[in-house]
Amino acid sequence: MNHSLPAKVRRGKGNRGHYQLRLFMAGDGPNSRQALVNLRQLCQEHLKGRCTIEIIDVVKNFRAALKDNILITPALILVAPLPKVVVLGNLSDRQKLLLALRLPEGYP
Repeated sequence: MNHSLPAKVRRGKGNRGHYQLRLFMAGDGPNSRQALVNLRQLCQEHLKGRCTIEIIDVVKNFRAALKDNILITPALILVAPLPKVVVLGNLSDRQKLLLALRLPEGYP
């Protein structure tokens, strides 16, 4: 699994305020599935149309994980805006995830 959200969501790439996220998952494991659900929900609520999610299954593409120094899954990398941030786990702690992504709680 190595894909991004539909082009409609990617259209804003390069625009100010656009978030590029890379989620590393290990197959269809429960924590990986939960991380994807949590991330999609957060993007829908806080980054409507202003994010790209790249999903990488390390079972199928381990080199990509090594390239980004990812040894634990699930792992989320905030690629842009800089600085780069890595968040480990199933992304269920919404407050910590919002802080890591530098998104205020009430951010639309």
